Amino acid sequence: MKREGHLKKANEIRSSINSLEKDEKNTSAIVELTYGCTLHYISFGSEMKFGTHQDIHNGLIRFLRERDEDEIADLFSKLETIRHGRWYGGKGNGDTIKEVMGILNIIEGWKDEY
Repeated sequence: MKREGHLKKANEIRSSINSLEKDEKNTSAIVELTYGCTLHYISFGSEMKFGTHQDIHNGLIRFLRERDEDEIADLFSKLETIRHGRWYGGKGNGDTIKEVMGILNIIEGWKDEY
């Protein structure tokens, strides 16, 4: 997918997240959508910053670290952990929505720093 496609897809998913965000019963869906949305924002930002990107999550953290993007790598890693807990475990909702939205906001801002 080309960078514009990643941005378009991310913005589309972000719109869906925004419509679900106010209801805690949507926590698992929000986490999954946030994960996908950040993948697209990172792909777009990487293409703008480095002229290349990864379309899949496998190896993405290493890809970011190799380019000195440790903060984004750490945030994506944290999101992966949250996602795993929501999908396979029974972690409570608590502040999960707030936490993943914070991660999404930082990554969304990062994509524009080029």
